Amino acid sequence: MAFGSKQEGSQKASSTSFLGKGTYIDGKFQVEGNVRMDGNFKGEINGNADLIIGEGAYVEANVSVRNLTVMGELHGSVQCAEKLEIHNTGKVAGEIKAGKLIIEENAIFEGTSSMSKKEEKKPAQPAEQAKSTPKSSEAKK
Repeated sequence: MAFGSKQEGSQKASSTSFLGKGTYIDGKFQVEGNVRMDGNFKGEINGNADLIIGEGAYVEANVSVRNLTVMGELHGSVQCAEKLEIHNTGKVAGEIKAGKLIIEENAIFEGTSSMSKKEEKKPAQPAEQAKSTPKSSEAKK
């Protein structure tokens, strides 16, 4: 394949990063695309990414990603824009916020969780409108 071809450019957009077993990183990790961690990481992980923490991996971090799959161990604060999955070999300890939360049987979760979905603004109901408008006797005072 020639350098600079369109197909090569599209591969960068969906690139995969990998932290292998036996590797230890301490710091801030800014990610895009897909990331799999099978080693040890301590610090902060941010980005518009799908992150997989593999079986045997140990991560102590504040994590903010699009989707997160945990098969290893994660300690810290987690924010997932879309979905967080804790598999049966996974352990998560800390505060999590996610659009969707899936916890498999035998998975371990210790901490607090909150889920939020996009709220649609609904028009006010007639009863609610009547409560918010002053009565004619109150308006004259």
